[in-house]
Amino acid sequence: MTTEQKNLAFYSTEITATLTPEMASPAPAMLVVIDQPPILGDGEFNELGGDIGRGSVIQTLGGNVIQDFGIVESDGHIQFSDVDVYISADVIEDLAALHETVDGEYYFTDGFNCWKVRFARPNGFVARKNLLWAQHGEDVYSYSFDLIIVEKII
Repeated sequence: MTTEQKNLAFYSTEITATLTPEMASPAPAMLVVIDQPPILGDGEFNELGGDIGRGSVIQTLGGNVIQDFGIVESDGHIQFSDVDVYISADVIEDLAALHETVDGEYYFTDGFNCWKVRFARPNGFVARKNLLWAQHGEDVYSYSFDLIIVEKII
C-alpha cells in the first residue's frame, strides 16, 4: 500500500471547494501550497484551536449566574506550526500576501478536510528565517498559523 502525501493549501473561493485544489478544473485563481506539512517535521497541527463556545459565569452574593450561548462555528481556530523547514521564499511571500489582505477569505485544506478561513489578527501568519542556514545559502523557515474558521466545507 502506498500513502500519498497530503499537502496544506490555501486557494481562492471562486471555485467549488476540493481537497485537491492543485488538480481542480477550473483551476483556482490563487493557490499557495505548503509542500512540507507539519506532520513531516517537528510541527504541530490543531484543528480544534481557540476558545470554542460562548458564555460567562457571573459571581453574585448568592451564587452564580451562568450564561451559555452554545458553540458558534466561527469561534474555532486552526493552529499549526513547524520549525526549520525548507520552504521557498516565494511561498513565504505568497503566504504573507494572503495574510496581509484585508478581509481575505480563502479555502484551506489539509488534504482530509476543507474550511473557509480568515487569518487571525495579529499573528495569523508568522515566518521566521533561520539565519544560521541563510549564511550557507539555504532558505529554512519556522512558521506558525492561526486561522479563524468561517465555515467547515468538507
